[in-house]
Amino acid sequence: MPSSSKLSITWPEITNERSVPMLWLGAWLLGPNGEEGDWFHSGRGAAVTEHEVPTGVTGVRIRRWPNEGLAPEYADVIPVPQSELAAEFVSFNKRQPFSVLTGEEF
Repeated sequence: MPSSSKLSITWPEITNERSVPMLWLGAWLLGPNGEEGDWFHSGRGAAVTEHEVPTGVTGVRIRRWPNEGLAPEYADVIPVPQSELAAEFVSFNKRQPFSVLTGEEF
């Protein structure tokens, strides 16, 4: 994807187990093995953000914390969408391409 492309992401306002807005984080994925690069967004949702897509980026990793006392859930979006992504509709309930979990843990 050229360095001049932009990606707009809609971060929904969804509440966590404590009935406060859920924490979201977005990071770039690099290369064929899904190496996580720099993060580009951290917030509580109810936002639309726009990001310059760096050269060499192969995907986007979206994290959310439904329970802030536990590890986050994440979903990889590969390849990078053309222009828009709605984090609310990303599937967190499937095995991710670069997961290190075995079938029993998933």
